[in-house]
This record gives sequence, structure tokens and C-alpha cells, in this order.
Amino acid sequence: MELISLIAPVFAVILTGYVFSWTNLLGEDTSEALVQFAVYVLIPAIMFYLIGQEEFQNLLNYGFYVSYGGTILALFAVLFIGLKALTSFQVGSATVLAFAGVASNTALVALPILHAIFGSKGALPAVLANLVVAILLLIMTTILETSAGHKASAKTPIYKILLNVLKNPIIAATLLGVLYSFTGIGFSDAVSDYLELMSQALAAVALFAIGFTTSVRTIVQTGPMILFLTVIKLLVVPGVVLLAGHLIGLDPLWIIAATVSAAAPTAKSIFLLAKHYDQEPQLAAHIVSATSFLAVGTLILWLFVLHHLHPTAFQLN
Repeated sequence: MELISLIAPVFAVILTGYVFSWTNLLGEDTSEALVQFAVYVLIPAIMFYLIGQEEFQNLLNYGFYVSYGGTILALFAVLFIGLKALTSFQVGSATVLAFAGVASNTALVALPILHAIFGSKGALPAVLANLVVAILLLIMTTILETSAGHKASAKTPIYKILLNVLKNPIIAATLLGVLYSFTGIGFSDAVSDYLELMSQALAAVALFAIGFTTSVRTIVQTGPMILFLTVIKLLVVPGVVLLAGHLIGLDPLWIIAATVSAAAPTAKSIFLLAKHYDQEPQLAAHIVSATSFLAVGTLILWLFVLHHLHPTAFQLN
């Protein structure tokens, strides 16, 4: 009952978004506007606030980076090799599909869920998980640029790719937060109250947008490859991350945050890169949609598992 009372409001907001989408009371561009507001205003604010208020050494949780980032990178390599060996996919397509099977939408899914359940203590690991995903996406972009860039509408120089990544408001806010944390200045009460108020809006806006964009029809369109990668993304990846966290000896809260981050649906940015480089964009789009829909159920499953393993950690908020 304790866990249900914690997660019920989270998924009730998602359901509310889905109901409003189904009733057509709001325009089709509602979700896009909410996502833009979250990406350009709310998430950068909470990224900068959560990281900037921490002591710099608190950000150097190497066990988290190994158990989450290292596990995802290793699973990507296994998927990539398997897709190349067992299918007719070329390097570019195999890269896109392998990343679709491991890279999470940490900013718009894991972050608001962990912040809603645990407050700032749970959101900080999600912020660092988002940085890990950003680095992995940069690796993916580099591979696509060097191996399949000839299929893109215009080949982009590597320095421009790096510049575009750094100009992303979420990445920029994260890096600025790290730099500000290094100074040790901290925030005044007025600034803290302002940024805290901004962060409180994130959960409702992001979770409502998730529900609003969820489509049951996409499940009907899934084929064997999409189903396979969806199972890998929502069940296998978080399971391996959970195991790695326990083997490394992470703090229970960080284990929970790493697992939830790994269990989040596929990042939408993968579809954008697949579209740009013409590397299986339809498959990427269906994987994003299928994982976004099914993650509502699998995230509840993982939260129940995590609550059973670490019940005291859920009393932190």
C-alpha cells in the first residue's frame, strides 16, 4: 500500500494526459508545446539547481557511472554485434537499433518520476543518468557520421555535431551546473525558492505530455524486431543494471534511480538521428512509441520489485 500511494499520483497524471488525448479536448500540438516547455525551461532549471547545489565530490559517484553507463555501453555492444551477425542490417542501421534498445528518455520520464517519489535526493541520480545518455548519443552520432553519413541529406562536420550537443539546453544546463558546483558558492534562499518552484512543475508537465502522446495503435504495428528490442529495453536492460548496482555495492537509492532510468522508454532523439541519417527511421519511431506505451506497465513492475528489495529507501521523501 505504501508503494501504491507513492506511485499512484505519478501514473494518474500519465493517465490524465492519455484521457485528454483520447477525448480530443486539446489540440494535437499540446504535447509538443509541453515538451518544448519542459526541454527549454523546466528540465534545464532542475538540472542546474540539483547539480549546482551539490558539492562537486558528490557528483563523482563512479559506482553509478559503471553500473549504469558501463552496463548500457556493454549491452549496446552486444546488441550491435548480434544485429550485424544475425541480420542484414548495415553498420548505421545496426547502430540506431542497438541504441534504441538501450538508451533511455531519462530527462522526460525517469527524472520526473524519481523527483515525484523521492524529491531532490532521487532526482540527482536521474540527472547524472541523463548526462550518461547524452554521452552515449554523442558516440552514436559519431558512428553514424563516420559510417553512414553519406546517406544523410548533408554530411555534418564533427565539430558541428559537438557544438550542437553542447547547445542542447539540457546538456548545457547540466555542464553549467557541474561548473557551478565546482565553485562551491551555492544558492541564496531567493534563487533556491525560484528554482525549486520551477522544478515542482516538471513532474506534472512531463508526465501529462507522456500520457498525451501514448498511442495504443502503435502496439498493433509492432513486428518481431520491434517486440524484441522493446523487451530488451524495458526488461533486460533494467534487470542487468539492477544486478550490476548490487554487485558494485551502490547505495539503495542510487540502485533504484539507475534501474528506473534504465527502465524508461527509448529516447526520442534516437528517432531524430535515424531520420537525419536515413537509417531505419520507421523502426526507430515504432520502438520509441512501443516502449513509451508499454513502459507505463513495466515501470510499475520495476518499482514493485525495487520496493521489495529496498523498502526503507522509499521512505526517504
